[in-house]
Order: sequence, then C-alpha cells, then structure tokens
Amino acid sequence: MKSFTLEIEELATLAGFLNAKKLVGLDASLFSVFSEENLPRLVAKLNEHGWLTPAERPGTYHFNEDLMQALAVAVAPEFAVLARSEAQAKSIVFYLAGDEITEIVITADRAVVARIESQDEMVAQIMAFLQGAWPGEIAVARVKGEAFDAGRRAKIDAQGIMSTKTPGLLPGDTWSAENVSAFLRGAMAELRAPRG
Repeated sequence: MKSFTLEIEELATLAGFLNAKKLVGLDASLFSVFSEENLPRLVAKLNEHGWLTPAERPGTYHFNEDLMQALAVAVAPEFAVLARSEAQAKSIVFYLAGDEITEIVITADRAVVARIESQDEMVAQIMAFLQGAWPGEIAVARVKGEAFDAGRRAKIDAQGIMSTKTPGLLPGDTWSAENVSAFLRGAMAELRAPRG
C-alpha cells in the first residue's frame, strides 16, 4: 500500500486541480479553501511539500504522479465504501473505479490518501479499522457525479453481529472477513445490475 499524508487544504487543492469541487462522502466544507485568491499560497505549499514541482516551461508544474493517480480514482469513482464507527466517531472512505481502489482517511488536520492493491486488502483495512470499535456500519454506494445514486448498508452492533435490510447480502451474521467481503461483493453486484 502506497500512502501520502497531506494537509486538508492540500487535498482540497489537488482535488480542485482535477476539477472536483468536493469528493463524494467527505464534508464539502473541507474543499472551500480552493479558490483563485488562495491559489498562490496553496501552490507554494504544495511545492514546499513536494506534491508539485516547477516544470521546464514557466508557469507549469509537475505533479506527484502516484498521488494524482490515487486522487483521480477518488474524483471519479464507480463506488464508494464507507466504514464508520459510531462508538469512536471515526470513518474511512474507499473509492473504487474499475480495479483501482483509493482510501482516504480524514483527521482533524490531515488527510491520508492510499492506493489499495485489491478488494482483499480493502476488507483487511475495514476489519482493522472497525475491530473493537462497534457499533458501526459499512455502506456501499454507487456514485453518480458528486453524489450517491444508490446504496446498501450493513450494521454491526455492539456485540459484533452484522445485519442488513437487503436480503441475500450477508451469508452469516458474525463479524468476519468472509462476511464483510461477501457483503461488499454482493452489494456492488446488486448496485451494478440494471434497474428494471
């Protein structure tokens, strides 16, 4: 897993450079810093931290390619997966576009952006993130533009029992990697199916 730790306003600026006013699943107010009047200060900060470097031609820049590829998935995903702990008031968001997966964790002043290699790794991250932090939930949503189009949710109660209102998405009710993986696969397959 390759990860990048940015200041919140750096995340907002790089998303803005990719023509995104926000990232679905994250608070829109985080992205209000990206404005024309703030641009010189933000570009200087990105340059200082190595996310952006001046190019040969004046007024042009090179971006950190790995970071921008990870953010491109978050800007235009097919699905977003949210894992949220109600007990600890924390959440993590994964963005999926084809075989590419990007994870974003927001803290009070930082954003950690990571490229995830596979859905198995995503499940492992969800398991580690929510382990012992119940009650909580895992939500899978189809993304359309800057909003959610449709979704499915699994709840985890304080004892680690999983449940969903959508029949057939959980093969069992215990907190396990197998059940989390089956829920994610089933929810995405159902959300991909044509509506009729």
